[in-house]
Amino acid sequence: MNTVDSKGRRLGRRAVLAAGSAAVAGCVTASPAPANRAEPPPDMAVLPQLPLPAPAVPVVRVAPASPAPLPKPALIDLGVESIVQPFWASEGDRILFYDQPAAGQGGTWRVDPVTGEVARERSQWGSYVARGSLLVTPRPTQRDTHVLHLPSGREWTLPTTNGGTYSPDGAMVTYSAANTQPGQPGGQGTFSTTTLMVSWADGQHATRVPLPINASPVAWIKGADGTPNGRLLLSGRRARQEPTSFWLFNPNDRSLHDLSQTRTRRLVGVHVSPDTEWVAYYAAWNQDQSQNGLWAMKVDGSLRRKLDFKGGYRWTVDGRLIVVPMRASHAESHEVWELELASGELRKLTDGASLPFRILNYDWDVSPDGTNVVFVDAATKRLGNITLPPGMQQERGSVPTAVPPPAPAGGGRPYRLPFEAAPGPDGWYVAHWYGVTTGGYRGRNSAYSQGQGIHFGIDFAAPVGTPMVAVAPGRVLAIDGDYGSPPHNLVLALDDGNHAMYGHVLERSRHVQVGQRVEAGQVVANTGDSSAPYDGFGNPHVHMEIRKRGRDTATNLVPYFDANWDDMTLGSYPGPRFERDLDNPRRNQFPDDQPDIRFGGAIITNFARPWPP
Repeated sequence: MNTVDSKGRRLGRRAVLAAGSAAVAGCVTASPAPANRAEPPPDMAVLPQLPLPAPAVPVVRVAPASPAPLPKPALIDLGVESIVQPFWASEGDRILFYDQPAAGQGGTWRVDPVTGEVARERSQWGSYVARGSLLVTPRPTQRDTHVLHLPSGREWTLPTTNGGTYSPDGAMVTYSAANTQPGQPGGQGTFSTTTLMVSWADGQHATRVPLPINASPVAWIKGADGTPNGRLLLSGRRARQEPTSFWLFNPNDRSLHDLSQTRTRRLVGVHVSPDTEWVAYYAAWNQDQSQNGLWAMKVDGSLRRKLDFKGGYRWTVDGRLIVVPMRASHAESHEVWELELASGELRKLTDGASLPFRILNYDWDVSPDGTNVVFVDAATKRLGNITLPPGMQQERGSVPTAVPPPAPAGGGRPYRLPFEAAPGPDGWYVAHWYGVTTGGYRGRNSAYSQGQGIHFGIDFAAPVGTPMVAVAPGRVLAIDGDYGSPPHNLVLALDDGNHAMYGHVLERSRHVQVGQRVEAGQVVANTGDSSAPYDGFGNPHVHMEIRKRGRDTATNLVPYFDANWDDMTLGSYPGPRFERDLDNPRRNQFPDDQPDIRFGGAIITNFARPWPP
């Protein structure tokens, strides 16, 4: 039953009862009931005025919103095999490399970092500099350097074979006036200062600029007043027995400023950020070991930070340093970290447990924005791409694992490494591989002509006097025999029939004598210097060979050691590399993929189209 009140509102059944009760009560109070009207039931006369219940409202329970999952790094196999030294185009949208998959198809190739689609970029190859606007190709046979301005197609040559150092905007260039690589002391104790040529990038308005130091140009940087290309950052030294440091040179007023806080016995792996605001480098072999290690510095020397790790490093365009630390063992995964120089904060971007990968010979590059890392995979020798999407979770404040000293022989390999200590800027590292190396190619008709034109050992750079141990048991076959590598050498006849030769050693007879029995790990010599007067200021290192079939054949050392070879270069930029025959560019490009050589045999590396030239 629905009833309408005086205002036209519908009343429910309980409301009608309440209204009726009130009306009855009112009648009783106002006048006696008519005689013919029945009295209301007693319970109705005292019916309480109860409140109406609120209408039932359904309750909707909303679960807390789940946060959107953070993006994670991922690994993409690009499917490109046996290619080394991949690098990102300046636009960051493709990866470039050199190849000739078939006759007539040589040049610069590209691969899409997501799909793996491969195509030829252009028929030329060379160094892409000045933010990718110039393609620079040294031509030793023509004694010049060819330069192609990619946006316009304009071409020119410069009278140098070392390529030159170009300003970021492609406006200026400097190179050695002697047409040689500057910064290296001459043989037999000679030491010379450097003369630079400074000109516009196309060679116009060239000026000859003698320096009072022996130096190599590192980068064009801003002037003290902010003028573009106002100064040159150099690395060099005043005299043979002085430490190396960075210098600021103004080509206009010829002023030269020594950044003396950077002085170090050895300076390697110099890498300048794209905006030329920062420089990263290794300082090594200083008596004050707190000065040894990986550093990042403002190019004007106003701020310098020591980094708490050893490994590879590349810059992003916004001034972050992407790093791949050395591992404790070659079985472990590499990891990608990020260092923000302004705050000094170190952040882990990938974790080896969840995203395992291993980089061969520290051969990798980072995209300009830091969101992708291309690398050569140590397991497959294929190109891989690690995506580092913005907003992903990062682990902060951790320090990468320290590298342990070399272990005894193991893993089914017969030899141990020839050092007692771990590799690092305090001691030793691989500076030159066995095989078809760039240095071997340049000395193919001189220093390495008896070894068929390849570098027939591994060079371990180390401070003079570093102890060296026997790599396996055997006996001392020769001391200062006719094996080369002056000033002194030591040869062990190993129990497996191979010979181990230690070249450029300083001390040898103090430890062992000819015919003496030695065991693996026993000290047999101390490292020396390959440049007279052998004082440790020339090229301190030991040249080590493994020869088989007596002394007739040199063989690759790498397969004989259960060792973390990929990390022994310290990851220094760009690291030791192999010469490439552009007519067969995938051959002999890896540390474990190098040929045996027969001493006295014909040169095997007279390439018609080498890279680098």
